[in-house]
Amino acid sequence: MSEITTLTIKIPAELKELIKNAAADAQHSLSAEVWARLEKSFATHDEKPVDDKKGKKVVKAEEPEIEVDNQHLGEHTEPALTQKELKKLRQLLSKAPNKKK
Repeated sequence: MSEITTLTIKIPAELKELIKNAAADAQHSLSAEVWARLEKSFATHDEKPVDDKKGKKVVKAEEPEIEVDNQHLGEHTEPALTQKELKKLRQLLSKAPNKKK
């Protein structure tokens, strides 16, 4: 695989947490964890996973060649507005002059 590409998918939050925890346990990125698991799912029966230090069968995950998130696909979320902030916003909106043409 010489070319690296981006894949955006929708999965349940619980599954994402499981993947994140597995990646943290293996000390590699979320992307590398998903990559390894996908490759493992397509592996032929001739290929054998490597034993890790604990005797578990694993597929060695490789870090993607791309280090920078140049497409800004990182997971940045804004916190939800508090009830106090929502109330203030509603007040401001109700006081705003309606410009009719």
